[in-house]
Amino acid sequence: MASHEKQFLIARWENRREALKTLVSQAERHQNKEIYKGWTLKEFLAHMSGWDDAVIESLHAHLEGTPFLIPAARGVNAYNAQTVSTRETLDYDPTRREWDRTHELIIQALRDLPEEKFHQALTFPWGETGTVAYLVEIFVEHEEEHAEHLRKWLRNPDELISEGH
Repeated sequence: MASHEKQFLIARWENRREALKTLVSQAERHQNKEIYKGWTLKEFLAHMSGWDDAVIESLHAHLEGTPFLIPAARGVNAYNAQTVSTRETLDYDPTRREWDRTHELIIQALRDLPEEKFHQALTFPWGETGTVAYLVEIFVEHEEEHAEHLRKWLRNPDELISEGH
């Protein structure tokens, strides 16, 4: 049985993602408009999926006790650009399905993590170390930040969000 903390953090991330999914669904009617400079909803989801992939790799390496090649070693901005460019040939629908699937894989990786691993330090995708709980909080906050951007953008989809992605 998972600890209360582990269950809480998984539920917190799942709830955050459900709220973000609602906003993404609302934004789909404007999917060809830019949210951020150069980023439509498709690039937004590609960015989110890229970070999901990095979290999955980090959690798997932590579980298996294997070395972790840091995906954002060249910096967060370089990784953001890479996550979008590697998915640029995908249409919107496969990008959306990937975003849904990568989150399912994160949740499964968290559930698979033994309790003792949950409280041990692991390497984050940008090279910093910390606990799994801290990693989850960082990405819940990341999704909260982007959800706020989407809410703001949905009020006026013809106006770009000036905050960075």
